[in-house]
Amino acid sequence: MGCEITSGYNKVCDSPGGVDTFYAFAVKDSSGESNYVPNTLDIADGVCTAIELKAGKYAFPFNIEIETASFTDTKAGERTNGAYARTQAGTVMLHGNTASMITDVEAMAKGRHAIIAKLNDDSYELFFAENGAVVSDERATGTAYEDMNGTTLTFAGKEKTKACKISSTLVFSLLAP
Repeated sequence: MGCEITSGYNKVCDSPGGVDTFYAFAVKDSSGESNYVPNTLDIADGVCTAIELKAGKYAFPFNIEIETASFTDTKAGERTNGAYARTQAGTVMLHGNTASMITDVEAMAKGRHAIIAKLNDDSYELFFAENGAVVSDERATGTAYEDMNGTTLTFAGKEKTKACKISSTLVFSLLAP
C-alpha cells in the first residue's frame, strides 16, 4: 500500500450533489457469518471491481425524496499513533409509517449493513463495505400538518479504506431477481 500521491487534480464539470437512491444489504447473517461469497469483494484504486453475495442474500433499494440523505467519509487516526482509519456516516429521512417500514427499520437496526448510495450525478459509492454500519433510527410523528411523519436513519461505522465507486452493473447484480 503506497503512501505517496500518484497524480494531481483537475477541476471537473459542475454536477448536482445529494443522494437519489440508496441500496442496503447485510454484511453478516444472523449467525455472524459473512454474506459475501469468499474472495469476491475486490476494491482497487478507489473502485469496487467485484462483489458477490451468497445465494439468497440481496441488496434492497430505498427510493427517497430529494435532499433528504447524505453520506460522509472522514479520515480518523492520529499522527502520534501512526494510525489510519476511516469514519463513515450517513443520515437518511424515510417518509411515512407503514407496518413494513417498522419491520424493515427494526431489522436494519439489529444488523450491520453496507450501503450503496446512488448519487445525483449518476455515480454509485459503496460505504461500510467490510464492517457494516451500525444503524440507529428515530421515529417522529411531527406536530404540525407540514412536519415530517417518518423515520430518520443514522448510519455509523469505521473502515480501513475510503468509500469507493461501484458500477451500476455490479449494483444491479446484487438486487433480488
